[in-house]
Amino acid sequence: MTIDPLGGVRVLEIANWAAAPSAGAIMSDLGADVIKVEAPSGDGIRMKMRQAAVPPEENPDHSFQFINRGKRSVALDIGSPAGGEAARRLAATCDVVITNLVPDRRKRFGLDVEDLLGVKHDLVIALFSGYGEEGDEASRLGYDTTAFFARSGIQASIPGPEGPARFRPGMGDHTSGLALFGAIMTGLRVRDLTGEGQVVEATLLRTATWTLAIDLVPAVADGKPVTPRTRHETVSPLIEPFECADAHWLQLTNPDPHTWERFCAAIRRPDLNEPPYDTPQGRFANNSELIDQLIAEFKSRTRIAWGHLLDAGRITWAPINNTVEALNDPQVRATGAFEPIEHPRYGTFDTVASPFRVRTANAGVRGPAPDVGQHNREVLAEAGFSDSEIEVLS
Repeated sequence: MTIDPLGGVRVLEIANWAAAPSAGAIMSDLGADVIKVEAPSGDGIRMKMRQAAVPPEENPDHSFQFINRGKRSVALDIGSPAGGEAARRLAATCDVVITNLVPDRRKRFGLDVEDLLGVKHDLVIALFSGYGEEGDEASRLGYDTTAFFARSGIQASIPGPEGPARFRPGMGDHTSGLALFGAIMTGLRVRDLTGEGQVVEATLLRTATWTLAIDLVPAVADGKPVTPRTRHETVSPLIEPFECADAHWLQLTNPDPHTWERFCAAIRRPDLNEPPYDTPQGRFANNSELIDQLIAEFKSRTRIAWGHLLDAGRITWAPINNTVEALNDPQVRATGAFEPIEHPRYGTFDTVASPFRVRTANAGVRGPAPDVGQHNREVLAEAGFSDSEIEVLS
């Protein structure tokens, strides 16, 4: 028998774009009733990330579907007195409120912590932002490109062809959404133990410092920034990428220097385990020449051929997949990384699943993302709004 882990939990999501709503998507997958409050014009991310090559009538807005699957949408102008009051009344029917409104806007709309706890004393209020609730920049707007990658030190530590690396959309958002989800689960547990409302928080910036911790912790001790290294400056060729004969790349990751002898045997180059390359010190001192030899060697076989040799030699490696290769990778599929959405207009298509499994739980995509305001009447009626009130708000 399976259960809905968050069955009976009701969530009000006053949040847009990617990070905070991604936490709501996971809660929906686990059985929570997630009510998404949108402006009448809709969440700003709607149709922003769609593939331009796909005609609108055939485009289900895959990015929005991924972040908002299984939710119900209520369209409210929370900046108006009636809209702000409606949001507070909805909050009074919920267990959790997720918001990425910065402090100044929460106060202006009457949706700050004190306002929400005033309508329901045992709410779990989940605050998400770029920079946190404290400090001079608490109300600064932030995307993952700024607050997660740039401000934290991640971007400067990864070289790109034109300066610091550039990152794909949502990578920091969805990582931070996991942090917010964990905070909400903790808040619900403490509420259940104490009967008292809880305020939990996650930020792009703090999640990024956790992500970069292995580099930040040494900086605490020595005060030195990370120095990005090229392959010719690497501490070990066993942790580098290489291009193969078919123009596909692979990544080696073998941090134990004792792997070197086995690696040389696996690639059929026992001569590379002779002086000066037979010790870690010798390899480091002659790294540039050694890397050049390995670059030439890996271009002599296809990636599939190298995979067979490396696996036989028990060398840790992985193909460097592009997104289509990852989508079709049998092992990616075997992990359950994708689940179908059944949409009433666009049919069935895959989306990315939550990043974990609970074996005895009913956890998975519950349905498509909603249209703007699709559930105004039913959600407001459930919360006790009269027909006339619903007409005014719709």
